[in-house]
Amino acid sequence: MTTITPYLTVSDGPAALDFYRRAFGAEVIERYDDADGRLAHATLDVGGAILLVSGEYPELGAVSPTTLGGSTAAVVLAVVAPDATYAAAVDAGATADRPIEVDGSGARSGWIVDPFGHRWNIRGARRA
Repeated sequence: MTTITPYLTVSDGPAALDFYRRAFGAEVIERYDDADGRLAHATLDVGGAILLVSGEYPELGAVSPTTLGGSTAAVVLAVVAPDATYAAAVDAGATADRPIEVDGSGARSGWIVDPFGHRWNIRGARRA
């Protein structure tokens, strides 16, 4: 993990893992399911970065944007091919929010909302 690692709560854990795999090429490193069928925890590798995901646990204060009626934060995903990643996310079920275009920093950047209500900024990244 890095100093800050996103931990997303989703309304449907198995569907979210499938979406992140199809949209962002995520690999599930570890996964734990609760006896009641909820996704207790998953660790995903997304292009070398770690993303943590769990199902909803309202009894612990962990609720998703679906329950809240919107997201209070966004995740920035820097990729080599932002247009292709944006298209893959939309094809996998994300809602296009803002199209990919050149932003004020000169990077190609666009916004999607995943099927679980999380906002993502897909933007170009430079690789050394």
